[in-house]
Amino acid sequence: MRHIPKICTVVLVFMFAGLLPQQVQATCKEKIAELDQRIAGPEVDSNTRQALKMFRDGAATACDQGNDTAAMQQLGMLEMMLPPPQAEVQAQQQADADTLKPLTDEFMTGRWCSMTGEERAELDFSADGTYTPCFPDSMAQDYVCRSSRDQESTTKWVAKHSSAYSIEQDTIVFADRRGRPGMTYKRGRCSQLGR
Repeated sequence: MRHIPKICTVVLVFMFAGLLPQQVQATCKEKIAELDQRIAGPEVDSNTRQALKMFRDGAATACDQGNDTAAMQQLGMLEMMLPPPQAEVQAQQQADADTLKPLTDEFMTGRWCSMTGEERAELDFSADGTYTPCFPDSMAQDYVCRSSRDQESTTKWVAKHSSAYSIEQDTIVFADRRGRPGMTYKRGRCSQLGR
């Protein structure tokens, strides 16, 4: 009677050992099916699709031969080469756009100074949803704004930026292409901000 648990343990080990390769192979085949859908998607052009299919076929052969480790490595590399799914791209674009929502006409009203790089400019935002760019004038020794007919849409100005890195009451930091801090604007006159 004492030996029954040991025998059961041995039997279970052999059963799981037999099932494990089948489970890994099923995972391998599922991954191939998933990547096949992405390769066939509209994000992948025909030339890239041909190159990816060759890579995919090599992984499928390794999977069929039971070399699941190599197949999964190849499939992992293949996945990194694929562009992100369209739904993921759209979700990210929406999330980026949502970061800009606080920049309403009301919030933006007033003077803002560009704090990034050597380019100096003030932007004079109005509550009516327009702004006027202002540039340094050595003769006037101040920032001079363009005429009112040169006003532009605040909404369009905000939309030129893909996302906001941070927004505070008196500071806006837009994100660069890599999601790091980029263009910075501070509320107030540039002369008061050392610009």
